[in-house]
Amino acid sequence: MGKRSRSPSREQELSAEGQLTLLQVDYEVLKVENRELRKRLLRHLRKPKGKTEKATPVKAKEKPKEEKKAKKPEKQDKREKPQKREKPEKREKLGKTSDEPKPKAPKEAESVPEAEAEPDTNAVLLANAQMEAYNEPIPNDLPKEKRSPLVEAKLKRFLESFHDGVQIIDLKSGGVVLKDKKMFQKRFACVFRESGTGLRGTCLKRFYFDSKSPTYCLDFEDHESLVTAMAGTPPDGRLGVREPREERLVVLYEEKGGKITRMWLRQDTENLGLDPKAGEEVLAKSEVYKQFEEKLEELKGGDLGERIFHNYYDMPSVG
Repeated sequence: MGKRSRSPSREQELSAEGQLTLLQVDYEVLKVENRELRKRLLRHLRKPKGKTEKATPVKAKEKPKEEKKAKKPEKQDKREKPQKREKPEKREKLGKTSDEPKPKAPKEAESVPEAEAEPDTNAVLLANAQMEAYNEPIPNDLPKEKRSPLVEAKLKRFLESFHDGVQIIDLKSGGVVLKDKKMFQKRFACVFRESGTGLRGTCLKRFYFDSKSPTYCLDFEDHESLVTAMAGTPPDGRLGVREPREERLVVLYEEKGGKITRMWLRQDTENLGLDPKAGEEVLAKSEVYKQFEEKLEELKGGDLGERIFHNYYDMPSVG
């Protein structure tokens, strides 16, 4: 089909009826071109999939629509048409790039656990909780099949306050007495099984150092009717146990992440815990306190926080 061109100045010279007639002629020509393009498209679609044709006929099909809107079938409109078709492709690309940040969401979620929140407990609360479980009485005169479940239940409640990597450390030598929770569990399974109803631990005096986690408390304790494995033997007591005894201990509890992680022990050889009149000033000047204070400064980097003292002999008794 031949190309048509008219001068705009000549069209202006025509009357309104002449221009209308000219538009009708253009419309009829466009109808003929559309039919021809439709035939070409059908021939293209009927060909085998392996054979392909150039995309120019398809583009030509859309040209009359642009010409119909503009009412001026100029070459310039035909050239601009492919540019207009590229715009949706650009939008699709932009859409893809906007979707790229979506996979980053899990990374942000993963970063949340890195910032550990302050636990809703501290060394004092955990020391109290473990001592309550420690003091639960288990009768000695029960058959083994009934007594064993009671011991296991008591041990489970006791262990809830301790971290899986809990250690007991001798303050004076720095040696590890119990290196992990497995050994820790064996020791106290023996204590609860063998000590019976007479076992009792009491916190007589306490220093609490108020600070952010890790938190610490220093307890002066008395343990009655304590039965443990023989010295130098496995902590579970399978090679024999000692006679029931009373132990006076000074214990530094460390809380980290909501669990007791380490305990430093020393014998209360001066019996400061048992002396009702030995208050904060007396204890703070003692050698045992200074040793624990030195350990605390090492653990906390010098900043111990506010020191709070309790002498439980001064607490009013009920009844």
